[in-house]
Amino acid sequence: MSVMNRITSGIERWIAPAANKIANQKYIKVIQSTFLTLIPFFTIGSFALIIISPPVDFTTLDPGFGRSFFQGWQAVADFTYPALNVIYATTIGAISVYVAGGLAFYLARHHKMTTFIPVALALATFLIMVGLNEEEAIASQYFSGTGLFTAIVSGIAAFELYRFLYDKRVGRIELSGNGVPPALSESLASLVPITIVLVAAGAVAAVTEWLSGAPFPDLISILMAPVIDGVDTIWAVVILALIVMILWWFGIHDTVVTGPLSPFFLSNLAANSAAFAAGTAAVALPFVLTEPFWWTFMAIGGSGATLGLAFLAVWSRSKHIKTVGRLSAVPALFNINEPLIFGLPLMYNPTLFFPFVFVMPINGGIVYALMESGFISRTFADGGWNMPSPVGALLSTLDWKAALIVVGLILLDVLIYYPFFKVYEKQKVAEEKADDDPAPANPADAAELANEAPDAAAPTARTAGTTTA
Repeated sequence: MSVMNRITSGIERWIAPAANKIANQKYIKVIQSTFLTLIPFFTIGSFALIIISPPVDFTTLDPGFGRSFFQGWQAVADFTYPALNVIYATTIGAISVYVAGGLAFYLARHHKMTTFIPVALALATFLIMVGLNEEEAIASQYFSGTGLFTAIVSGIAAFELYRFLYDKRVGRIELSGNGVPPALSESLASLVPITIVLVAAGAVAAVTEWLSGAPFPDLISILMAPVIDGVDTIWAVVILALIVMILWWFGIHDTVVTGPLSPFFLSNLAANSAAFAAGTAAVALPFVLTEPFWWTFMAIGGSGATLGLAFLAVWSRSKHIKTVGRLSAVPALFNINEPLIFGLPLMYNPTLFFPFVFVMPINGGIVYALMESGFISRTFADGGWNMPSPVGALLSTLDWKAALIVVGLILLDVLIYYPFFKVYEKQKVAEEKADDDPAPANPADAAELANEAPDAAAPTARTAGTTTA
């Protein structure tokens, strides 16, 4: 057995089942579903922030088109600020609130619960955990990305405690009979469990602040800081991308890794958005690794950075590859590459293993270094994972250099894929030629065909002779 076969067998036997088990884990699926549902909120909030935040102060520019353009942008920003700023504040600026409710919603769906109570209870628990500010009002500063991990912890904990108490019928008040609304019956049955959950949340929040001198969200942020900082490094970016692509090559979907990372991606993006809205320069934002960084600058055309490969496939000499390329090119522009992955295919394709696995980490390392050095701006907005990458790069950073970098990366990806693609193309062309002009299966068949050839030609010769005579 070859080394590659042994590796493949080991991954299929040990790693694949574990990875699939992680991907199907209840909390991972719930968190992923919640964040996927909230994509429109990030997109709408991002566009609102872009419109009200011109990247250049027009007063610093010389007279000309550039000054006129940014002066006009500033005028639009001033006019739309009252409406768009509140949209930003209630989308990205309140994303943790929606996460708490979303987690409870999907957990309730998982357990076949149809009542609204888990959602309301998770929201109330989150508000208790963020506590009050100096004015004795709810500390709304934790509604944005700063409270995201608190929302995850409190939302899941509140739901599971409530479900346990409800299933055990703790303090259940039965109210049934004709004319009793089902909602009233359900709410009274849940009165004691809800009370216990809210009192427990209040106690945890109070004890946390008493012991640490800081509210619960600050304590969570302190505990999560090493993990967040560890993920937001060039080595983590490269290693995570390698793991994702190796698993993808073996047929394990990238969400096994990117799903659990979504809270970090979106928390970093929310922090960058808040910093940019507060006036921080785009090149000095806190984080590099965000949702748009991963999907816009690394996965150009989809996981594996396959947009360049799709372009190569369109012009292939192989009928099979060309057909797949033509079907895949347009979706790849919008970062959808399943037609390419399954149609070419890329999975279990030893010829294309190297570029498929390594191109995306190379993209990530290059862009991380450029952002870390301040050459291009960091991401603070999210145009959506399926935005064409050059456009997405411009929108997420408001830096024209970022768009040019993506175009350059596409060309680099083409160059990396090209030699491996040509080898694979040669293989496919040979296969297609063999199918079109099949050779005899064995020497005996060839000899039989040779013996039959004169007999087949004889009638023609005799006919020709008769005609001549």
